[in-house]
Amino acid sequence: MKYTYLLFDLDGTLLNTLEGVVKCAQYAMRHYGYEFSLEELEPFLGPPLRDSFLRYGLKEEQVADAIFKFRERYNTEGAKETCLFPEIPSLLAKLKNAGYKLGVATSKYEEYAKDFLKRFDIADYFDYITGSNLDETISKKCEVIEEALRRFNISDKRHSALMIGDMKYDDIGAKIAGIDCVGVYTGTAEENEHEEAGATYIAYSFKELEDLLLKELY
Repeated sequence: MKYTYLLFDLDGTLLNTLEGVVKCAQYAMRHYGYEFSLEELEPFLGPPLRDSFLRYGLKEEQVADAIFKFRERYNTEGAKETCLFPEIPSLLAKLKNAGYKLGVATSKYEEYAKDFLKRFDIADYFDYITGSNLDETISKKCEVIEEALRRFNISDKRHSALMIGDMKYDDIGAKIAGIDCVGVYTGTAEENEHEEAGATYIAYSFKELEDLLLKELY
């Protein structure tokens, strides 16, 4: 195998969380008098919430409360609007059986990530589930990846790790962290987004991702 450790993004890669994320973002923005369509809020899927709220016009002093409002709805409704991509359980089983070490590296709050993966019965495939934390000392994608590498004890073996994600933030975070990445077009990425962000490899479907990991790079 060219790589031993595979780090998966969560939103748009393992789980289809788009509906829940954008509706919770819309709910939080309305609290401050902003009206956005769900389509306009799709870029909320991927980056840290703090960065997204600032980009959509909130002031620094409003962000903490906006994140609270977002999570207020997410805890009750947003979680119900999430579903597992049907190809994922089979893919994870094949990768595990092939000898890969699997982890999750997501900008989503870590406890939420763990809860979702347990709910969809795929948490046990992963050795470590790494996400952001409430005090924001770990929030950016590159910071999450660094923490995942630390947990796997491979900070000095970055060549053995591969990030897999559906948006440019995954590609950019991997590049900053000094590891290779696969950009997968399974989420909301725009045309040529992964190419322009410098993804090491590209997959246009879960089948292409499977072939890449179990044939070309194996």
